[in-house]
Amino acid sequence: MRKLRSKKPMSIDLDHMQTLHEEAIEQLELMETAMEAAEEAKDTMRDSLDNIAVNHWHAYMDVVHMR
Repeated sequence: MRKLRSKKPMSIDLDHMQTLHEEAIEQLELMETAMEAAEEAKDTMRDSLDNIAVNHWHAYMDVVHMR
């Protein structure tokens, strides 16, 4: 059997990981705020706030996947 990967040590930039974590949390908080506002809104304002919430979700996923 052959090895698929060599097990070399990886270095992790903890400051960068902390920054990504903070950005992810911020995106979730902004999404929550937009969703709460959308619950009170009507018609096109509600649609706009829903779109904003979706955009924050996509931004969160980008951060989580470190794109």
